[in-house]
Amino acid sequence: MKRLAIFLAVAVCVSCKPAQQQPSANKPAAAEPQVRATVVTIRTTTTPDKSFDHTIVIAGDRARSTGEHETWRLFDTKADTVTYVDDAEKTIRTEALASIVKTRGATLAAALPAHFPRAKLARTKERKTFLGANAQQLVIESGAYRRELWLGEHPQIPRGLFAMMHASDTPSSPLAPMMRAVDEVLVRERGFPLSDRTEVPLGNDKLVVERTVTGIVQREVPETLLALPKDYKDLTPKPKPAQ
Repeated sequence: MKRLAIFLAVAVCVSCKPAQQQPSANKPAAAEPQVRATVVTIRTTTTPDKSFDHTIVIAGDRARSTGEHETWRLFDTKADTVTYVDDAEKTIRTEALASIVKTRGATLAAALPAHFPRAKLARTKERKTFLGANAQQLVIESGAYRRELWLGEHPQIPRGLFAMMHASDTPSSPLAPMMRAVDEVLVRERGFPLSDRTEVPLGNDKLVVERTVTGIVQREVPETLLALPKDYKDLTPKPKPAQ
């Protein structure tokens, strides 16, 4: 199980790295066109006592996380599409959510050695209130790995945004199929994780990562924060002509 512990620890660490220099949703340039947006602030805390914030910016049907840099995703919750933006290569590629979920499902359906424990998800009856939203507890476990999610529907966060973000985060480990049953639930969730705590064994110690929504406010942000660069090459596959 040492390999499993390493995989889980790496997976958690990769997802909790502090973001590099990001387009700011807090200090818009005065001369730049602005748009009214919902700014969701998420604080990530890791042991021992390290923390950093990032935001999810939502305006109309579009959303993005400022926790992504160089390569980032623009979510369109009305069209049900995700656009992958690569600032280094100056390219964009848009894919329908249905296609993303199908591809992800095929990846997670790959064979997994029988001795690796499959992750299980339990939806408990526990409920809490976060920032005025009622949230339900979901618990994911696999061996000593435990993740506790409190999912709630906040009126200022589009329904299904978390599912879209989760589905489009491509799994890269050969052990990812151990999460297949869990994934089938998460890609259909309508709520958003207002609190998310993960515990992973790490040698004789334990790695704990907590993500908590600390604020949801309306403010002006740069219009370009939620716009696709017009000079980037579009790699979106063209639809095949009708026969």
